[in-house]
Amino acid sequence: MVRYLIYRPIGTCVVALTLVVLGIIVTRLLPVSLLPDIPVPEITVQASYPNADARQIQQIIAQPLRNQLLQLNHLDDLEAISNDGQVIIKLRFDYDTDVSLAYLEANEKIDILMESLPRDMQRPRVIKAGAGDIPVFQLNVQYKDDSSDFLELSNFCENVLKRRLEQLQEISFVDMTGLAMAVVLVQPNISSLQQTGATLNDLSELIRKQSGELGNVIIKDGPYEYSISFEASLRNTRDIENLYFKIGKENPRLIRLGDVAKISIQEQKPTGLYTFNGKRAIGMAVIKQNEAQLLRLRETMNSLVKTFEKDYPQLDFKISQDQTELLDLSISNLISSLITGALLSFVMILFFMKDKRILLLIGLVIPISLTITLLGFFVFGISINIVSLAGLVLGIGEIIDSAIIIIENIEQHLERQQEIGAVSISDACIHGAEEVIKPLFTSVLTNSAVFLPLLFLSGIAGALFFDQAIAVSLALGISLLTSYTFIPVMYFQFFKNTKPAKSLPTAASRMSLKLYNRVFYFAMKHPGIMVSFWVLLTLGSIWVVKHIDKRGMPAISRTELETYVNWNEPVSPQESDRRLISIINKLDVKPLETGLFVGQQQFLLNNRLHQSSTEALVIAKVNSPAAFDSLDLAISKSIQQDYPSAVYETRPALNVFEQLFQTAESPLRILLSGRHSQLSPTLAMVDSTNKLLAKNGIIVQAPPRRERIQLHVQTDKLLLYNVDAEQVIKVLRMQLNNENIGILRSDQQQIPIFLGNQTSPLGLQDLLNKSFVTNRDGQYISLKEFLNYTKSVDFAALYMGKDGSYVPLEPEVKNENVPALRTKVENLLSSVEMLSSQFTGSYYRNLSYIEDLAGIILIAVGMLFFILAAQFESLQQPFIVLLTIVFGTTGALVSLYLAGNGLNIMSAIGLIVLIGLLDNDSILKIDTMNRTRDTLSLMETIRKGGEKRLQSQLMTLLTTVLGLLPILWSSGLGAELQKPLALAVIGGMLLGVLISWTFIPLTYYWLEKNRVERNKKS
Repeated sequence: MVRYLIYRPIGTCVVALTLVVLGIIVTRLLPVSLLPDIPVPEITVQASYPNADARQIQQIIAQPLRNQLLQLNHLDDLEAISNDGQVIIKLRFDYDTDVSLAYLEANEKIDILMESLPRDMQRPRVIKAGAGDIPVFQLNVQYKDDSSDFLELSNFCENVLKRRLEQLQEISFVDMTGLAMAVVLVQPNISSLQQTGATLNDLSELIRKQSGELGNVIIKDGPYEYSISFEASLRNTRDIENLYFKIGKENPRLIRLGDVAKISIQEQKPTGLYTFNGKRAIGMAVIKQNEAQLLRLRETMNSLVKTFEKDYPQLDFKISQDQTELLDLSISNLISSLITGALLSFVMILFFMKDKRILLLIGLVIPISLTITLLGFFVFGISINIVSLAGLVLGIGEIIDSAIIIIENIEQHLERQQEIGAVSISDACIHGAEEVIKPLFTSVLTNSAVFLPLLFLSGIAGALFFDQAIAVSLALGISLLTSYTFIPVMYFQFFKNTKPAKSLPTAASRMSLKLYNRVFYFAMKHPGIMVSFWVLLTLGSIWVVKHIDKRGMPAISRTELETYVNWNEPVSPQESDRRLISIINKLDVKPLETGLFVGQQQFLLNNRLHQSSTEALVIAKVNSPAAFDSLDLAISKSIQQDYPSAVYETRPALNVFEQLFQTAESPLRILLSGRHSQLSPTLAMVDSTNKLLAKNGIIVQAPPRRERIQLHVQTDKLLLYNVDAEQVIKVLRMQLNNENIGILRSDQQQIPIFLGNQTSPLGLQDLLNKSFVTNRDGQYISLKEFLNYTKSVDFAALYMGKDGSYVPLEPEVKNENVPALRTKVENLLSSVEMLSSQFTGSYYRNLSYIEDLAGIILIAVGMLFFILAAQFESLQQPFIVLLTIVFGTTGALVSLYLAGNGLNIMSAIGLIVLIGLLDNDSILKIDTMNRTRDTLSLMETIRKGGEKRLQSQLMTLLTTVLGLLPILWSSGLGAELQKPLALAVIGGMLLGVLISWTFIPLTYYWLEKNRVERNKKS
C-alpha cells in the first residue's frame, strides 16, 4: 500500500485534506454537552395526599404502592420515604434494564392499584430521567422591589416566560419551583349568618352545585347533529358574590352570597418556598435538547435574558447553578492541556531529531488525526463532552507515537543503506513503514482491547465512559492509519531531492544511549538484585492497595456549599425561610449568591429535592475553595448555636458527575428494622440504640422527629347537643382555610374554592374557643365542647425498602474506617434482641465500582494475552508483556498514594490507559529481538533490540508525560477529574522505562536461553 501511495502524493494529500475539511464542518454540528446522554436506570414515583401525616401516608399509600411495585421486572432496589402529605418511592433497576419499558410497567401497576387508594387522591406521578435531564442552569425571577403580588408573577412565569424559553430549539423543558398557587377564599361572616338563619352547609352546597361540571348534550336538527355544552357559571369572584340561596320555609327569602361572606382570590398556603439572595423568587431550571450545543444555548439564553430585562424592567433576572461554566472551563483547560502537551512534545522532539522538517511532519499528523477523529465522533453519534475530550487528551500522546516510530524506522533504514552504499529514499520509506506496521497494528489492537472492555462496565460508570473508550480507540486507529499512509508519502516528498548524509546523534540521544547501556549491563550482571527489587516493589504495592483511599469519584475543589436542615420542630415554610435568611445575614463570610429551597418543591424532574415542610436545602456559592471552608464552618456554628435541636448536614454541592454517581450518600448507613416484625422500630428503641452506640464511641445523629397533635371527637357530646360529626370536621377545616367546596373555571386556569374564616386564631386552643358549629336545630355551639387533643412525637419521615420498614442511622465515619466500624456495630447490636440491622452506603457502592473495574482489567489482560500470543506465535513471550504491566501498575499505585490520591473510577481508567501504553513499547522491543535473534548472539540481540527502540521509547515516554503534565497544574472540573488518571499514567510510565531496560531483557534472556537448551537436547 505504501509503495502505491508514495508516488501519488497529490491524491494522498487531497484525500487527507477532504477528510480534515469534513471533520471541521461536522465539529460545528456535533452536540456539545457536559456529559454523554445516558439513561439512568431509576424511576421515581411521587404521590401526595395533603393533610395526612407520615404514618397515615405509609399505611394507606406507601405500603400498597410498595407491594405493587415490588413486582416490577429487573428491580434492584426500592426505597419509599413517607413524609407528611407525600411519599417518594425511588426504584433502582439493573443497568441493562430498558427504562422506558420499566416506566410503562410501573404506570400499569399503579393504574391497577388506583381503586385501592383514597378516591380524593390524585394519581401518583411516575418520573424517569437521564443524564440529559440534569438542568444546565437555573433562571431566577423576582421583583426588584418588595412587591407581594406573587400570584401575578407566578402566572407570568408559567404562561409567558416558560413558553418563550421552551420555544428555543436548544431547550427541551423548563422545570419550575417557587410558584404561588391561587385559591378563591369564601370567608363567611358568622354573625350575619346567624341573623339570616343560614348555615355553613347552605353556603358550601350552593357553591358546590354551581361549580360542578354540567357536561354536554347532543341535539338533532334534521340531518344535522350538534353538541351543546353548558357555560361555566362561575368564572370570577363577582359570579360567586352574585349567587343567591333561599332560606326559610314559611316565609322564604333570597340571600345574596356576597352579603354574608367575603370572596377574594388569595395565595394558597404554600407548602414550600424558594428564595434567591434573600428575596422570594421563582426558579426555572432549564433542560436542554440532547442534540443542542450547550455553549450556543448559553449565548442564546444570555441574549434572551437581556431582552427580558429590557421588556420587564420591574423584574430581576439572574442565572445560577450554571453548569455551562463547568463545561467552558473544562473545555478550556483540556484544550490548553492538549496544546501545551503538543508544544512540549515538539520541543522534546528537537532534542532527539535535528531536522525541522521532521518536526513539521509530526506537526501535520496531529491536526489531521484529531479532525478525522471528530468526524468519527459524528459517525458514531458521540457528543463533545468532558469525557470524550478527556479521551482525546489521552490519545494525543499515542497519536504522536505512531508517527515517531515510523519516522525513526525510516531513518534507520536510510542509515543501513548508507553503510552498504545503496541509498534509496523511496525504499527506506516503503520498508521502514512496512516493517513496523504489524507490531504497531498489534499495539493499537491491544490498546483498543484494554479500552473496549469499559463498555461492559456495569452501571452508569460503564455507559458514562463509553465515549472515552470510543474516543481513545478512534484516535489510536486513525493516527495509525494517518501515520502509515501520510508519513511515508510526505517524508519522501520532503527528502527526495536531498542528498542523504550520515546523521550524527544529538546530545540527548548520546546521553540516553550511555545511560541505557549502564543500566542494561548492571541488570544483566546482577540479576539477583533486580529480582529482589521487583519483589519488594510488588510487596509494597500490595500494602498500598490495602491502605489507599477508595471512592467512586475523585475529590475536587469546591466553591458551592449545600446545607441540608431539618429543624426537628413543626415550623412553617415561612418560619424556616426566615431562620435561614437570618443565619446567612449574620455570616462573616458573605456568599456570592444563595438559593434557599424551603419545604416541598414543585420540580418535576429533580429527584434530590423531595423534602417535607420542615426541611430545607441551602445552596451558597463563594469565590474560592478557602472561602468555601470558612463558609462551611460559619454555617455549622450558627445552626448549632441558634437551633441546637436541628438536624443538619453541610456538604459540597453536587456537580453533574456526583449527581449521577450518588456521592451525597453517607459512607455507611445502618438500617434498623424489627427482628420479628414488619413494623419499623419505635422511637424508644432507636433512642436506646443511639445511647448504646454513643457509649461505645460511635457518634450517630438521631433521625429527625416531629411533634404531632391528635384530635379526639367526643361522641357523647355530639349526641347531647344534636350535632353531626361531619359538621364539626367541616367547621374545623373552614377555620384552617382547608375546606374545598368547588372550582372556579377561568379562561386559562382552574382555581379551587375554599371555605375559610375572617379571623386569625393564635393557636389551636384559641381556634377551638372562637369557632362555632350549628346543630340540627340551627343553634351555634362552641367547637371546644366537642374536641380535645393530645400531643405526640414521631419520626419526621418513615422508610420502607424491599424487605420492609426500617429506620436509617448515619454514623460519622471516613471511608477507610467503614469495615472496622461495621464490625463494631454488628457486635454491639447482636445483643439487642428486638432489632436486626443491614448496612449500605457509598462505601459499598464505590467498592462495587472498583470490583467491576478490577474485573474489566482482568478481561482486558486476558484479551491482551491472546492477541500477543497470536502476534509472537508463543505462549511464553506474552507473559513478559503481562508482567511488565503488573510492575507498571505498581508505579501507578505508588504515585497515586504519594500524591494523596486514591483508587477511584478515574484512576482505575488511568490504569487501563497505562496497560495500553506499557504494552506498546514491550511489543515493539520483543518484535525487534525476535527478528534479529538468529543473526546475533543472544546478549547482543537483546542489547541491540533495546538500543534500536531506545529513542522512540524515550520520545513516546516524554510525549505522553508532557502531554498529561499540564493537567496536574490545571484547575476546573475537567482537569481535577483527570488528575488521578494523569498521575497513574505518569507514575506507571516512569517506572515502565526501568522495567523496559531491566526486567524485559532479563526475562527474555532466561526464556530464550531455556528454549535454545531444549532445542539442543531434542
